[in-house]
Amino acid sequence: MEETNETLGKVVKEFLNSTDIISGVYIASLDGLLVAHASRIDVDPDRVAAMVASLSAVGDRVSKELLNEDSSHVIVQASTGYIIIKRFRDFVIGVLVHSGDNSTIGLTMLELERLISLIQKQLR
Repeated sequence: MEETNETLGKVVKEFLNSTDIISGVYIASLDGLLVAHASRIDVDPDRVAAMVASLSAVGDRVSKELLNEDSSHVIVQASTGYIIIKRFRDFVIGVLVHSGDNSTIGLTMLELERLISLIQKQLR
């Protein structure tokens, strides 16, 4: 598991350096433990990982109860930015964007899919 964490740490750092719109990437276990992160802002990554996993679980529960299916992602939006949270295998991934420009949500979702593809290649 330690080797996986190191590999994911390298992937998220390289990913963050390759994009300008994303301020932080947080990968958590399903129970909220930090697996890997890279960030341009000063926040406690352990707290963010716990919040990301919790929001993912709540989103899944609401989706199952109201829509009878798993959620594909959860978006939390504020006037200063947003975070998109998506489950992948036994991980929960959150990408944070600090920007009042919400027109980048679609682009951020594409970037999140690109990150998942990079992670998938490393975990084979």
